[in-house]
Amino acid sequence: MTATTIVLIRHGQTEWNRAQRLHGRSDLPLNATGIAQAHSLAAELSCDGPWDAVYSSPLFRACQSAQILADALGIAKVQENPELMERDFGESEGRLVKGLDDEQRRLLMEVGEPEDHLVQRGVNVLFKISVQHPQQRVLVVSHGAWIGSVLTALSGEAHPPLANAQMIELDPALLGNFVAREPLWH
Repeated sequence: MTATTIVLIRHGQTEWNRAQRLHGRSDLPLNATGIAQAHSLAAELSCDGPWDAVYSSPLFRACQSAQILADALGIAKVQENPELMERDFGESEGRLVKGLDDEQRRLLMEVGEPEDHLVQRGVNVLFKISVQHPQQRVLVVSHGAWIGSVLTALSGEAHPPLANAQMIELDPALLGNFVAREPLWH
């Protein structure tokens, strides 16, 4: 029996990404580069066999990326899920992160939604997706901090940030091991 394949994808570039501003829940569209990135990724994924579903954060930049992928892959509907939404950075949203050292970035990102809450909802939604799509191939379009925090929690090791429109396949064993050792939150 084959496990569900889940590929996590960071949305394409926005103007705030280009300017290195902390995005969070601020709802901006893809820029021309981001649209081109999503089309390029769609072409790459279309060479990788059929896909069964596309999930997305409801934030516009993720929805745009997901719709481009779904259209190219012949998937009728993008399934939006609020648990895939980026971390809420509160009053830090829109702040420039360019030139900040690691400690300054960490302090800036601690404003708003606690990381453990982000991880809880992230692991929950991935578990639900894996249960709803047994032995299927699923794309999940989300955000940089969301993906990084969830992968770090699942693996127990700091995960490097993904670039815009970059993808990474989730090791199903990580999800299974995490769920076995941690309670699932409702």
